[in-house]
Amino acid sequence: MEIRFRSFFLAISFLIAVTPVTEVAAQSDEEEQSNLIEPQIERIEFDESQIDSDDFEIAAYAGYLAIEDFDTNFVTGMKLGYHISEDFFVQASYGNSDSGETSFEILSGGAPLLSDDEREIEYYLVTLGFNLFPGEAFLTDSTTFNTVFYFSGGVGTTRFAGDDRFTIAYAVGHRTLFADGFSLDIEMRDLIFDLDIFGTEESTNNLEFTVSLNFYL
Repeated sequence: MEIRFRSFFLAISFLIAVTPVTEVAAQSDEEEQSNLIEPQIERIEFDESQIDSDDFEIAAYAGYLAIEDFDTNFVTGMKLGYHISEDFFVQASYGNSDSGETSFEILSGGAPLLSDDEREIEYYLVTLGFNLFPGEAFLTDSTTFNTVFYFSGGVGTTRFAGDDRFTIAYAVGHRTLFADGFSLDIEMRDLIFDLDIFGTEESTNNLEFTVSLNFYL
């Protein structure tokens, strides 16, 4: 009998000792939860310009064209493009420039190799372009412009030195879209065609650097 009373009193003593600890732990958990700081994130709305698919594009460009074995001269031109999708586009280009004198003419001081009319350059190109790396340019905290690096390649004809020359063209460029209907392109292009001015026909690489203003219709 004595053992039963002793067990009973021990059980009561254990419950009395445990109950305050449990209550304190519960109160501590409630205090920690009430002290948590809820983050308040302000979302900034960006007004992004985008080229809608199936849009036509007309562009005017200017820059410099360096004809191999000739000097570098100012070039102007126009482009008419069609954006097939967000990734692909086609363009037709027309450019006009002058070639100046060859290095041989400058050094020798002899008779000119070409007449003034033959030094004029005109080219017509049809190219297919692919947008490689689309991105964004941030002007302010709330203003962003869509950008893209692109590559294009195609064929055409260059009128130079009194003859029409089959031309292969490759280009890389960077486009910044300022509004849905307006963008700025910076482009480097290589016009590859054969020349036989010095007696032997050889393939030449003729580099062109241009900046263009593009309008979407």
